[in-house]
Amino acid sequence: MSSTQDLQPWPRRPARLATAVIEELVDRIVSGDFAAGSTLPTEPALCQTFGVSRSVLREATKALETMRLVKVQQGQGTTVLPLLNWDLVNPIVLAAVVRHDAELEVLDHLVDVRRALESQMAGSAALRITDAERELMDARLADLEEQVDHPDTYSAADVAFHDSILAASGNILGRAIINTLTEEAYRSLRYIGEPTREDRERSNVAHRQIRDAVASGDADAARELMNTHIVEAWERRRPTKADRDRRGGHPTDRDAPSA
Repeated sequence: MSSTQDLQPWPRRPARLATAVIEELVDRIVSGDFAAGSTLPTEPALCQTFGVSRSVLREATKALETMRLVKVQQGQGTTVLPLLNWDLVNPIVLAAVVRHDAELEVLDHLVDVRRALESQMAGSAALRITDAERELMDARLADLEEQVDHPDTYSAADVAFHDSILAASGNILGRAIINTLTEEAYRSLRYIGEPTREDRERSNVAHRQIRDAVASGDADAARELMNTHIVEAWERRRPTKADRDRRGGHPTDRDAPSA
């Protein structure tokens, strides 16, 4: 099965050609321009489209294969694999998936992963936090309190507070996974939402409760409070279908600011 999409010459020629070609091909695959089961256009066609050499294109194709987006078979071309195969934790893949997540299904799944991991890690932090880590957590909470009137900087302070707890948990793999997920999620205007000052104040009430539970060594309370906070905060800011329609359908988040 071969893609019949007409390829137009690529209008740009970035300095790091392979990376740019990778990002463009990932976006076309995730958006459905190149559907699962179809084959990518031939190597000469793609070289002409992007204005790159075969070595650059082969580097890009190898990267797509590593991301499990495609399967390269000698004599059969490069076949696009289904979503279930994709490496969704890869930052480039995750960014594209979040960008094209029109119905917010992937963002809902991302919140579920955050909830499961962060609640357990908050419990671990409560059992092993050091004095220095406790001081850092308190400082990050103070930053949140100071930024409550500043929505543009509040998100970054929010991430930093949560990260202080992740670091105190000692789970370096869990922290890396969550940081990868949240870095891409916070580039999405649909994930950030449009929280009001009241929403930020409510979040800070939960943040103080989580801080108190972790600082006092109450692992059960820390787990429960973190779980509840992540779920309720997402429910408050999750855009409804009416919100998405009001913004003009299902826009991508290519130009969303990072937190």
